[in-house]
Amino acid sequence: MVVRRDGYVRAALELLDEVGLDGLSLRKLGEKLGVRGPALYTHFKSKQALLDQMAETMLDDRLAPLDDPAAMDDWAEWLARRARTIRATLLSYRDGARLHAGSRPTGRSAMTPLIKPLLRAGFAEEDATHAILAISRYTLGCAIDEQQHDEGDHDEDPAASFEYGLARLIAGLRADVARSEDEMRGGVTTRDSGVRAVPSRRT
Repeated sequence: MVVRRDGYVRAALELLDEVGLDGLSLRKLGEKLGVRGPALYTHFKSKQALLDQMAETMLDDRLAPLDDPAAMDDWAEWLARRARTIRATLLSYRDGARLHAGSRPTGRSAMTPLIKPLLRAGFAEEDATHAILAISRYTLGCAIDEQQHDEGDHDEDPAASFEYGLARLIAGLRADVARSEDEMRGGVTTRDSGVRAVPSRRT
């Protein structure tokens, strides 16, 4: 049986739903596909390499529509939609959040495309990177908490709590960008020299 790399990854995601993260192994994946170990190791040097690819693939299809430049016109709405999409995707897989938390970026992963909408909005590059990471880590943390507890263990609505925190994070980012733009337009007076200086774009 000839299986392409992408086929192995998608089969592994199916297996994840069947046996959970702790039960997932290259051996079980081989049994599911009817292939021997060497065929798997041709594509994945270790179980971790497989997990890394699974974490990326599970999000690729869902996030692809957000790569459309038109979807990035409003950076705050784009960031919120991205967070909601990641949360929904991780929750749609058994142990999806744990899998993602334990993964490492693959060669295809890159921060540069993600920060472009924020750079256009006036973020400094460093601040744009921090913003993406902060939203992503908040989203992942919420998803992990939801998957580690049964629905009845929550005293509040997890979705509502997630939306509340997400809104506060984005509101803070909006305020920082607005303040930075005001400073760039007006400049800042330095107390030591009395010279009007244009501040850096760092928020």
